[in-house]
Amino acid sequence: MRKFLLATALSVSLGGAASAADLALKSRPVPPPLWSWSGFYLGINGGGSIGHSATTDSQVFSAPFTGLTAVPLANESFNHSPVGGVWGVQGGFNWQVSPSIVLGVEADWQWTSQRDSANLFGCGGQNLAFFLINGQGFNNCFSDEQKLRWFGTVRARAGVTTGDWLWYATGGAAWGSVQDNLTLTIANADLAIDNPLVPGTTVAGFTHNKSGWTVGGGVETRLWGALTAKFEYLYVDLGSYTDTFAMPGNTVIVLGSTLITTTTSHFTDHIIRAGLNWKFGPWGGVTAAY
Repeated sequence: MRKFLLATALSVSLGGAASAADLALKSRPVPPPLWSWSGFYLGINGGGSIGHSATTDSQVFSAPFTGLTAVPLANESFNHSPVGGVWGVQGGFNWQVSPSIVLGVEADWQWTSQRDSANLFGCGGQNLAFFLINGQGFNNCFSDEQKLRWFGTVRARAGVTTGDWLWYATGGAAWGSVQDNLTLTIANADLAIDNPLVPGTTVAGFTHNKSGWTVGGGVETRLWGALTAKFEYLYVDLGSYTDTFAMPGNTVIVLGSTLITTTTSHFTDHIIRAGLNWKFGPWGGVTAAY
């Protein structure tokens, strides 16, 4: 009888211990799934940019029948600073190769409202007497407007992550469309027949689709679910281009003479933008990929 009572007590004790252990296991919180940066993503962005375009504008006059060839009339160097907004879309792929390292590629396409204009060659404040025996000349006014219509990039990304935050550097190829609108106005001081130019205005427009390179960096963080937000800086260099045009022949009295205006620019841009990305595909969501 005593053995039976001891066995019963031991059984109850062991059963209670097992139940307590089982209850403890069931009440332990399940750890949340790890956030992974791996996966495809698409997003939108917006921001602002300011260009820095080193520009030189010049004019030469030629009248072969008078012995004048490529006579310089004006030459000015300055910096265009086209300012405006940028907005666009981006997409890419990230691969989290370790708990702290993320590699990836990204492409984007941007529309911009950047523009800047400058008035050169005196614009009413200059009276060139080169052509007139009596010393009276003409006012030479040149308006140079520059626009960045759109640009796009394809870049590699490499960054360091601390879970929900990713700090990265980026760089690659860039493309863009730069537009120049040029207006030359000649206003004579008098209309003496010995003046080889009569008053007139010439308008010319040029569009250059350029390729170049870009570098930059930024930070991205998870908001909730598969949605992230980023803040980014890019430097874009689209290289140089040259535009040349001549005044129409009906504005020139001296037979065979030409007035040629040339502008040369090297276009660079500084872009600051913020954006949202949505991760999707086999690695979407919050599953660990390493």
